[in-house]
Amino acid sequence: MPLLKSRRILLIQLRRLGDVVISTALLEHLRRAFPDAWLDYLVGADAAPLLAGHPALHERIVFDPDRTLHMWREIRARQYDMVIDVQGSLRTALLTRASGARVRLGWRIGLWRAFYTRSHPRGGGAKEYVARERARLLELAGIPVGDAMPRIVLSADERARGERDARSAGAVPDAVRIGMLLSTREPAKDWPIDNFGVVARALLRDGFQPLIFQGPGDEVAVARVRSMAPGVVVLPVLELRRFLGVLSTCRLLVSGDTGPAHMADALDVPRVTIFGPTSPVSWTPGVPTARAVFGPGARIVPLRDRAKRVAAGEDFMRGVTPDVVLNAILDLLSTHQSPAA
Repeated sequence: MPLLKSRRILLIQLRRLGDVVISTALLEHLRRAFPDAWLDYLVGADAAPLLAGHPALHERIVFDPDRTLHMWREIRARQYDMVIDVQGSLRTALLTRASGARVRLGWRIGLWRAFYTRSHPRGGGAKEYVARERARLLELAGIPVGDAMPRIVLSADERARGERDARSAGAVPDAVRIGMLLSTREPAKDWPIDNFGVVARALLRDGFQPLIFQGPGDEVAVARVRSMAPGVVVLPVLELRRFLGVLSTCRLLVSGDTGPAHMADALDVPRVTIFGPTSPVSWTPGVPTARAVFGPGARIVPLRDRAKRVAAGEDFMRGVTPDVVLNAILDLLSTHQSPAA
């Protein structure tokens, strides 16, 4: 049984879009255990749109880093019974302690572990899907956890606008649309651009419609893919909810290990994710709609060491050929019919 009959519960994950999405899986566990509780999520401004309309939530509280003392007072005034610090930084640990909640759950890292009433060692990110690892925080309080996936909720209007945005970029309405992200914003995790070009060309040849999401700084990479695969559709960066709307129209997303791959999971859009220095076990749910692709160059490397090792010539993507990725795409398309189709 849970440690107490919680009336008010707060989940904390301030930053990193993918982490905020993944942590929505905990909302499902909490809502099942406490169907009548008031359930809030403390989140940073950049990631707050990901939580809009989530049926398990009562309120998104947007953290203001310029008003830390005010945030401490506000959280305490809400009189939470339970606070779960999923992020595990000094800032979020202090917020958790300031809440005054009787049950404060967090990670057994740093000196701030003392701010929690119960803590769990962080596993190092290589042994199990990270949403399952985070659910272990709930188990500290006796909360039963089962199967739960991250979840993003889009309205019918947002999905319709996503379709309009895709068509305005040149997407063909009846084509099978394959979303592609060319960059993760971290060179160690980026697959060579020419490989994306080869895959896009093959998809066009087979009658599929590659749709490239172009982010800031992607102009040169996009131009290269376009030169190799004339006919790809390019959609410049949109605000977050509109990006999600377009993503929901795709039959599949191809990318490196980056936040939108987890957004695809949360929208029930299948994905093929190319891994290098990060753990495919940790960052891919064990479901048929998510495929991890990696080669002999892949190995788990701490973030602090990646740039130096890339500069020294290490290739974490070695062995991940266009054929390997294309085969994963075609196999997934043949075995899963997305609701977005």
